[in-house]
Amino acid sequence: MTAIGALVLDALRAHPDRVAFRYGEAELTYAEAERLVLTVADALAESGLRPGDTVLQIRPNDPLQWLVSAACYVAGHRSAALPPWTLRGAALAERLDRVAPAAVLTEPGDDPDLDAWLRAHPRVRVLTDRDLAAPRERRPTARPAAHPEAVVRLAFTSGATGPAKGVELTAGALGAVATMLRDTLPWPDRPRVLCPEPVSGGFGNLVLPTLLLGGTFLIPDRPGAEALLDSAARHRPSVLMAMPPMLRAMLHHPDAAACDWSSVELVVYSGAALTIDTIERAHELFGEVLCGVFGQVEAPKSIAWSPPADHRHPWLSASLGRPFPGTEVRVCGPGGRDLPPGRAGELWVRGPAIARRYAFPPGTPVVDGWLRTGDVCRRDADGRLFHVDRIQYVLRVGDAYVCPSDLEAAILRRTGRAAAVVPTGTASVTVLVATGEQGGRVYDPLDEAVREAVPEGVREALGATLPGLLAVPDAIAIDAVVSVKGLPRDAMGRLDRARLAAEVAR
Repeated sequence: MTAIGALVLDALRAHPDRVAFRYGEAELTYAEAERLVLTVADALAESGLRPGDTVLQIRPNDPLQWLVSAACYVAGHRSAALPPWTLRGAALAERLDRVAPAAVLTEPGDDPDLDAWLRAHPRVRVLTDRDLAAPRERRPTARPAAHPEAVVRLAFTSGATGPAKGVELTAGALGAVATMLRDTLPWPDRPRVLCPEPVSGGFGNLVLPTLLLGGTFLIPDRPGAEALLDSAARHRPSVLMAMPPMLRAMLHHPDAAACDWSSVELVVYSGAALTIDTIERAHELFGEVLCGVFGQVEAPKSIAWSPPADHRHPWLSASLGRPFPGTEVRVCGPGGRDLPPGRAGELWVRGPAIARRYAFPPGTPVVDGWLRTGDVCRRDADGRLFHVDRIQYVLRVGDAYVCPSDLEAAILRRTGRAAAVVPTGTASVTVLVATGEQGGRVYDPLDEAVREAVPEGVREALGATLPGLLAVPDAIAIDAVVSVKGLPRDAMGRLDRARLAAEVAR
């Protein structure tokens, strides 16, 4: 297992004269990037930091963001990052208390809440870009990279499905992520990768594979779909990378069709499956070059992937794809028993790229060598994985999981209306039926007959579906069928089940 710090140095030394990064009109060669990594490592050491100390970045998305993380990978510090303004007030203070950084890289005066926390913690070193990237007359220190077992990354779960967790990743695990992505995805030669997503997050794991392949990583100098289109027109990328919301925003931008996309050979997305509409728009614009990558903070971008060929088929395009080489998966029932293809169960993962423990709350996501992801999936006969639900939103009846999304699909087929099935007990649900909207299309107000028919249609749909899922189909009770104007959705376009559960619990 090769540590990520060693891979960083090897990559940056392989092509010294090539352009490693572009940011707006600025560019940075491989040799300049290597010098910056080692210079930052020296600056961190000179500020009093020791291996194992946490360096927290709260600053904009640009190449220096990734280069500071790379310096931590080399020197053995724990790299962490929070995009500016994502947390406010008490929430920011709580996160900072949990992270307990030895140093914070930021620009004092930009955030009053952060400034207040720093004043209350005078032992925390405050560093700016100028402190780290200022030119130095002497050569930076040549140093060996941190050991594969050293914890060099502290990443945060989103908190969308429970309290945010601090995930510790080792240099070896991150090195495995980089090599798996480099060796598996269908990269073009010397890729020119355009990515509008923060390199402090999951897509930062795609920077090193780009450099290992001798490519250039392009970061727009401002957020938004318009900046992405401007960068695409200026730099002619061969690879685009984006989360589904940004991809949709770009595809629906009025100037998207006018851009020349003939240079694009690969479009990598992650975070959620794409809708058929989005896939069709992407194929029309780029050709059949979509590639999905699935992972978690605990297993970054390294669980499964779906190649362009799968996106040609409506059924396969909804899958997460097959596991990465070197990653083992199981689909398990409530008691840990392996389930056959087609049955929904919790996804368990084992491999070199997974996290071993949480910094907070204390504990481990790994049991007997397996990461229990909390994602409920199905596996088809060919080994493809299909995401169904998060485990906290499914019903456990006997040795089976009953997934709300299966019941919602049956209700949609039977009534023509979108619904949310919300567990209210161990074997009971409340059903919310959207009588005002579905899929963005506004319905006319329901007349009396339709209002009376919807609950009955819901009960008929569940009555026809549950026998295929449970040995005892009447084990699940329907508490109520409630008409609502619309159903809340998250940034990815999925039902916001946390909000739905809170609403039903009122």
